[in-house]
Amino acid sequence: MALEELEKKEILDRVKSDLMKETKEDVEKIIKLIHDERQKHEDMLKQRISETDFKAYQEKSQAVEQELKKKIDELEINLKASALSAAQHAKSKERGPEDKAYEKFIRQGAVSAEEQKFMRISEDPVGGYVAPPIFSNRLIELITEISPVRQIASVETIGASGVQFPKEDEDAVTVAWDDEELVAGQYKFGLESFNPQNVRALVTAHRNLLQDAVFNIESYIQRKTAIKYAKKEGAAFISGNSVKKPEGLLFNKKVQTVASGDASSITSDSLLKLVYEVPEAYARNGGFLMKRKTVLAIRLLKDQENRYIWQPGLQAGQPSTLLGYPVYEAPDMPEVASGAEPIIFGDTRTAYLIIDRQEIAMQRLVEVYATQGLIGFLFWKRVDAHVVVPEAIRKLVISAS
Repeated sequence: MALEELEKKEILDRVKSDLMKETKEDVEKIIKLIHDERQKHEDMLKQRISETDFKAYQEKSQAVEQELKKKIDELEINLKASALSAAQHAKSKERGPEDKAYEKFIRQGAVSAEEQKFMRISEDPVGGYVAPPIFSNRLIELITEISPVRQIASVETIGASGVQFPKEDEDAVTVAWDDEELVAGQYKFGLESFNPQNVRALVTAHRNLLQDAVFNIESYIQRKTAIKYAKKEGAAFISGNSVKKPEGLLFNKKVQTVASGDASSITSDSLLKLVYEVPEAYARNGGFLMKRKTVLAIRLLKDQENRYIWQPGLQAGQPSTLLGYPVYEAPDMPEVASGAEPIIFGDTRTAYLIIDRQEIAMQRLVEVYATQGLIGFLFWKRVDAHVVVPEAIRKLVISAS
């Protein structure tokens, strides 16, 4: 094993060991909080404590839990960023000329005529330099690690300005016994047009950071840009109206709904109906998508045998399960309220397709933020998304009928 690889492995092992130990401890604290809260709930039901005291404890417990989960999220991001930095440090001598030219452009804002050969000016009207593939690919990876919808959807990358993908419109295949009439049918597919729209991200860095040769400026910009993109895209992937932005999972009217059975809350029966409304072929790869507050709303629900249906994950990085299916948290999903659609269940990887334009363009802004001692980096990324197989998912709507 080369010296650089040994150095990288030692750095990664040390960072992972420290951060994962801290993450495990926080997960164990959350599990204890859930156990204690359930015990308090049992005490209230048996009139050992008042409902007011239980609610006060619950609010305090949930606040602590939220802080712990926030800390875990930050630790996971730091772990990924540290791993990236270590890998880049170990491979710094192996970087290609295009990556070195791009780093010089980020730090200094100018490259020689020879270095310009390794960089390409964007052909889009926005202008600017196109990020090298290794930078663009890692940026997409980071966005995916942060974005819950990207993790459970299908994602394709294209090099053209637009593309059409087939979507299942109608199954006209017919089957008949000998004593039945067999009508000829045609399996029909519609075509969904994807026209990636521009979504911009602005990252500002202090001049001192750019001048510090030790500071990993590329990793910093990638991480900050990924967070901005993930938050902006996340809202569109859930409720985007397909006007200069992607179509959201909730916006598509062909996705069928299941009523909660109550005008203002979720019921255990409605969750079971939601699961069984999805065709078996899709349900076997199914999962729940909801926001954290919705998780709290169903955490105390019980099945017919008085057992909690909510099972929190016992290992860091493992999703919790509801009725045997994984649960993914998306902050942009609606809260539980009359008429809202707070939960999606089904095979989202089959149902939802995200299209990324391959190239990411960047402009370096100096004069705009000069008085603040900052330099801006403006990115143009193009993305689109549509529901292509609505039959694969269902939405829970808060309604009595």
